[in-house]
Amino acid sequence: MKSFKATCPICQRQKTFSATDDFWAGRDGLRSATCPYGICWTRERAIAHVITSFYPPKTLRKLNIHESSPTARGLSTWLKQTCKHYLPSGYYPQAAAGALIGGLRNENLESQSFAGGVFDLVIHLDVMEHLFNPFAALREIYRTLKPGGRTIFTAPTGWATFYSEQVAFRTEAGIEITGEPEYHINPQDEQGSLVTWRYGYDFPLLISRETNFDTEVRRFQSRLAAATGVMTEIYILTKPG
Repeated sequence: MKSFKATCPICQRQKTFSATDDFWAGRDGLRSATCPYGICWTRERAIAHVITSFYPPKTLRKLNIHESSPTARGLSTWLKQTCKHYLPSGYYPQAAAGALIGGLRNENLESQSFAGGVFDLVIHLDVMEHLFNPFAALREIYRTLKPGGRTIFTAPTGWATFYSEQVAFRTEAGIEITGEPEYHINPQDEQGSLVTWRYGYDFPLLISRETNFDTEVRRFQSRLAAATGVMTEIYILTKPG
């Protein structure tokens, strides 16, 4: 067991973080036993560290924030409890766009019902790899952001892969899958979410080609931020002001 002490970027408490091996048990294996917002995962601390590098607490509390597919712990709970204008959404294909379902606004990221220029910040963790057209979703996010606004998100990015690859397609005949289908945990669907894209080193280049965002990527191996391991990339996309 490996461990060290650090101040959590979410709850701002000094805690002991532990993992089972030198690679910190993979992507989300670095954990702490206690947190007032529920057990947070590595990617949540990394994205919180990035968010607070742009927005001090007093500023963050006043922002209009949209989070897609929140969880019931860690980052999402922190944002919900501390930010006055926090709006969480999920996607329920059979329901009307904009409907409120279990505290979540029903939104298809690829075709959103929000007006343009309403958000300062849009957050989503591991959503892009489950969309059939992630670049349409990013263009929609761009539309809903105010000038100077940002979307900050995570997407698992292969450490030995250059080219991103779409592995599931929506066709007139149904969904076509290349290779063995892969599913990830979905907090809104117990059946899980199908992986549609596997991203590589070229993902920022694809974003710049397909959208008008300015793109930055931060990769973490930071005990200071309690964010270590593999596939720790945080994507920061800014709409020009």
